[in-house]
Amino acid sequence: MKTTNTFLPEKRAKYNAKRRQKDLDFVYSNWNLPQEMKETKINIADVPAKVAKKHKRAVAAHGYEWSRKDTEYSAKIQEIESRGSLDEAANYSIAHGTSTIEQMQKVLPTYQSRTIVDIPPDFRRFSSSKICEREISGNSSALNYLFWNHYRLAMYHNYPGERNDELSLLHANEALSLLPTLQRGEVPHYDEVIVRTSRALATYCMKDFEAALVEYRVCIAAIRLLHHEGRIDISDANEKLMNRVNLWPHTILRMTIRVKIQNGVSRPYLTKEEYLDLMKENAYGIYSPSSQKCFHCGNTEKLLLCSGCSNAWYCSKSCATKEWKKDHKNRCGSKKYTGTMTMHASSLELLRSEIENIDVGPETVNSLGMSILNFGDRDFLVLCKDPSSGEIFDALTDETIEMQEGTPLPTIKSKLGGYHVFSGVPSNKSSQAESQE
Repeated sequence: MKTTNTFLPEKRAKYNAKRRQKDLDFVYSNWNLPQEMKETKINIADVPAKVAKKHKRAVAAHGYEWSRKDTEYSAKIQEIESRGSLDEAANYSIAHGTSTIEQMQKVLPTYQSRTIVDIPPDFRRFSSSKICEREISGNSSALNYLFWNHYRLAMYHNYPGERNDELSLLHANEALSLLPTLQRGEVPHYDEVIVRTSRALATYCMKDFEAALVEYRVCIAAIRLLHHEGRIDISDANEKLMNRVNLWPHTILRMTIRVKIQNGVSRPYLTKEEYLDLMKENAYGIYSPSSQKCFHCGNTEKLLLCSGCSNAWYCSKSCATKEWKKDHKNRCGSKKYTGTMTMHASSLELLRSEIENIDVGPETVNSLGMSILNFGDRDFLVLCKDPSSGEIFDALTDETIEMQEGTPLPTIKSKLGGYHVFSGVPSNKSSQAESQE
């Protein structure tokens, strides 16, 4: 089964060397935890041989028991979740994870009060689906059990019935701090990204939106890198990692605007350059793979972006001129666009309540006093209410949107490149073309 993801290129060919290097640099700059979080850990290669041998003897003596308990846990949690009892699953996982970590800490030696980490410093070059030295070198490893139990605590402390965002963040950090520092040019391990998503969610639920925005963006950049290297298939609907982040484009859009508001920025929230950068980074709107073709002839090579509206691609000046005469002159203009949205009364009431309610909990999809609407393939509206004028507008493009009760209009293609259930006429403006980066 295949599915389309809104924030990743559909074809690896779209992900060129320049884009990959940008993601590598962004991940490297934001991935590693603060040094003080890692000071309580030390790699087994850096401890005296006598201490290392003692650690390995402890792992050999207790490894079978850890493995047995882990197998029992997996079977039990599968049985609980098959019954749909999420609260019971959370309680069981938290109790199991806490007791397992405590027992391991009692029998594992430390060095200068620091936890010994038994994983090769270069483990990221292995594509194994498990962070476990046993699978890499044939030896038993304590890190596998510590890492995954901290992850389970991070995940289940984020469940509604057992919600404790501080503990969720604490255990996500503990799991990640067990791993070696990410070096420049390295791609994070698949399992690291899994745990990092829990760290991102905990940060978001604590309403530290500026930090959460970085967390969400760095996870998605890491996923792009993993996909490019063939370690995951982003189009696989059953892919565990993709199931965790499918709604993240909405969250990134929402948090981008929310951080702007928190920092005192007034309308328009995004400059034209910021808007295009947001579209480009997340591969939607005019930068979605399906949109990147000449609007006149359909060619996909050497595209030029219209500088009048930044919402049309052309492969040559000739195509731009022909399309201008044919139709584009009626649609081209600045970002400003006024439209009317018509919808059924029940939908209109729900939409208005979402926009008005600034205190909706972070566990819901529609929160922060905004409503995300998705039209067509990859086009979004982020509807907000202007506190001074009371008008509803799209926070991404500063378009004014009037909402009225009635029968929804047929969807029509808008200047944003998607399909909106509203109509309106943008101002005319001369068009030029600028080179695609």
